[in-house]
Amino acid sequence: MYWILGVAAAVGVVAWLSSEEQSACASYNAASHKLAKETAARQRQIAERRARCHKNQDFYEHVNLHYASIQTATALYDQYSDHKKLVAMFYDKKQQFGRHIASLKVQLRHAMGIQTEQIKVQLQQMREQFEQAKQQLTILHESKTDLLYALRHMNHETHEYKIYIRDHCGQKGRDWYERGLERKRLRAS
Repeated sequence: MYWILGVAAAVGVVAWLSSEEQSACASYNAASHKLAKETAARQRQIAERRARCHKNQDFYEHVNLHYASIQTATALYDQYSDHKKLVAMFYDKKQQFGRHIASLKVQLRHAMGIQTEQIKVQLQQMREQFEQAKQQLTILHESKTDLLYALRHMNHETHEYKIYIRDHCGQKGRDWYERGLERKRLRAS
């Protein structure tokens, strides 16, 4: 589910990233790894307690688990936002490389002698960096889809848990559910 870690690690190896951008990739990698572990642990915890407490209708425990699920979904959304920023950063780099390649082509037309060879070498390096950025963008776009799926799945699980509380925790659960709907209506107003 979270193979983004490998992407971010590969991204950190790319030599043309500035130290700030490498730092952003490393930070994203660490946060992604931590969140993946936390998400898996919370999902296991929810599933285990749900199975164990199927007959036990401990309202407060279920509400706490629902809240933990909301926190995990929020963290996934934050990770998704960070991922979109990473994609934007690589897109900008790709655009910069494209503009630099165009500039080098113009220079190549007007160059003579040794300058021509130097420009050709620079042009080849820029084309390689452009291709690397393009490949990274492809990988990031694929992982963005996976991350979005995980976020949607977590949101669905959270909603299902809310319905579970309403249906299996007696009057307290129904009252809690109704208060949630009322707060939602007030926010919308």
